[in-house]
Formats: sequence, structure tokens, C-alpha cells
Amino acid sequence: MSDRVTAPPPIERLIAVGYGLTYDAIVRGFGPYEAMLDEMVALVGRAARPGPPSGTHVLDVSCGIGTVAERLARRGWSVVAVDPIEHLVAVARRHHRDSGLSLSFHHADVAGDPLPPGGPFDVIVSMHTLYWHPNPAALLAACRRALRPGGHALFLTYERPARVRRTFAEVRARCGWFEAVRALRWLLPTALFELFRNARPRYLSREQFADALRTAGFEVLEMRATFLAGISLLAWTRATEGEAPPGA
Repeated sequence: MSDRVTAPPPIERLIAVGYGLTYDAIVRGFGPYEAMLDEMVALVGRAARPGPPSGTHVLDVSCGIGTVAERLARRGWSVVAVDPIEHLVAVARRHHRDSGLSLSFHHADVAGDPLPPGGPFDVIVSMHTLYWHPNPAALLAACRRALRPGGHALFLTYERPARVRRTFAEVRARCGWFEAVRALRWLLPTALFELFRNARPRYLSREQFADALRTAGFEVLEMRATFLAGISLLAWTRATEGEAPPGA
């Protein structure tokens, strides 16, 4: 049986579209999410080419409705964004069609589909894709092949489930009651989404994450916990020298 992402069944599609339509309202202005985006933008900025910003080409893998892609494009970088769920791509196009940015959205699964024009890319970003993708090894290998020699990639993945009670308690212990209550803005809809979606999540420890990246041809430059009580792992990587490994 193929591990390639196919069109989701009706209930999965309904959930994905519903979450996509509400996602921007959930995360916009949400402090922990904005801080994570700032981390991502700062890291991508390290790898930007000298000269006009538009000369830096960025690929956003599994872009959803384009929240991250838009933030990157607002820095002047040329951003190509792809997602395997066609309905989310349609939402992204509607949201950003009048932005005037160097930003395009395409329906594609990088693990199995040809990439749209724009590569090879200087930087790839992929936020919380590996934990749900049916073939994360193939996805990482495809990302490596899409990079120019010496290009950089930024991956985020969940180290553990975002359990509401546990994460609420951890945020409260670190940041107090006010921030813990604010965290429910993201925790509750995300928990509901995970309850009904049709994907089998894969959570990676630091060691598993680093090993998967090295196997795919990446040198791990930095890895750290981020977002809320550190439920996500952020890895800043560089393509190793030599030929990219074949897809898994």
C-alpha cells in the first residue's frame, strides 16, 4: 500500500477545512505562536542571500492556509508554499491573493509529487508536518533534494501530544494562571481536531528527530524545545555535502 498522501475521506476533509478556516483566528495574536513565528523568521533570515530579499527562495512544506508563508513573504523573500490538502490550498489562495507579495500556493505532497517552479531553494520550512505525514522519511528526503547545495531547512515537530490538562498545568507552573488560561485558546480546538482526524500521529524524541534528519542528509545545527511548555522541537539544519539520498 502506498504511503503517499491521498484525498482525505469526507469527514477528514470537513475537519481539515473547518480547522483551516478557524486556524488564523485561533493563532493570530496568540503570544506563544507569534513567538514561535518570530523564531522561525529569525532563523530563515540567517540563511538569506546577500542582495535584494527577493533573491532568497523559500519553500514552505505543508503550508496549511499560509500563515507561516505569508509571514516569510512579508520579509521580501520569494516564497513557494505547498500542501497535500487541496481545500487548504484553496483557502490560502483566497486569503492571500491580494497581498502583493512574492507568494504562491500549490497543491502538492513533496514526498511524491513534482515540485512547482522556484527551486532549488535556499531555505525550506516545515511546521508540524512529520508527526502526521504517512511517510516522514520520504518527506525529509524530498526536502533535502529540493535544497540548493549548502541550503538550510527548518523543521518543527511535536515531541509529545498537546494534552490539555498536562500542558495547562505546565504553562501555569512556568508562566502563571493568566498565561495558562490564554493557552486554552489553542489547546482546546487542537485537542478536538486531533480527536477526530484520520491521521496516526508520530511523536519524535530529540534522538529520533536528529537521527531522521541525519539519515535524510541534514546536519543539525541547532535543536531546542519551543511553543507553550516546550511541546514542539525546532531543528535548524543544513544540507550536507554530496548527493541527496534517494527517497525512502
